[in-house]
Amino acid sequence: MREEDTVHYWDRKWALSTQRLKERVRLDGSDGEKEFEREVLKVAVGKRLLDVGCGTGAFTLRVGKRVNKAIGIDISRIALGYAIDSRRKWKSRNVEFLFAKASGIPFRSNSFDVVYSRRGPGSLSVRTLSEAYRVLKPGGLFMEITIGERDKQNIAKIFGRGQMLGIRGQVSSLKKKVLKRVGFKKIVARDYLGTEIFRTMDNLVIRMRTAPIIPRFDPQRDRQYLEQVGRECRTDRGIETPVHRVLLVARK
Repeated sequence: MREEDTVHYWDRKWALSTQRLKERVRLDGSDGEKEFEREVLKVAVGKRLLDVGCGTGAFTLRVGKRVNKAIGIDISRIALGYAIDSRRKWKSRNVEFLFAKASGIPFRSNSFDVVYSRRGPGSLSVRTLSEAYRVLKPGGLFMEITIGERDKQNIAKIFGRGQMLGIRGQVSSLKKKVLKRVGFKKIVARDYLGTEIFRTMDNLVIRMRTAPIIPRFDPQRDRQYLEQVGRECRTDRGIETPVHRVLLVARK
């Protein structure tokens, strides 16, 4: 099992994320996140939705304003604790958060109109996609925005390891094949490319500590690689690195 598939890993990441570390970064281009949000909100009205890998639940709660019922699942109890606290503050009676794995969704078949995953484990494997397919109603939608093969490519090459390093082929094509294998139809995949510009190395380190960009990242042990990133990826705008997202929509 990969470290990033464990409860301990995500509890540690979310514990760092919720310390409100200030990260100064700007985006040149589009990462597809706004487009994904618009598409989910458009199809959500009056429906029953499942958020696979909901994290602290911020997006689930926004979706919850439009739906009949929204349920978020995650394997990090730290993230879920924040999600439940936010639900109380928002007084969202039609939103629920549960500890559950994407590979074993604890709901009956044909339970949801939409299953979505925002950079979560929705299409991590045939097993997780099969579970998403199972709990969807006939004609239901699976929607996901995931990391593309070119994301943080320059940094991963310097480190010699990375979340997407070693991916053979295009993520959009690979995901479409798996979706089709599971049984999904009318599959659409769109790539979004941009550049993230971190003002300082400290800002980049915050991102690398709180996101699974570089496996086993440690600022002290990896100091030589960070210094190389500073030399090779710095421009007059800051430290530049590609951002790549893939938006997927498929129907059961």
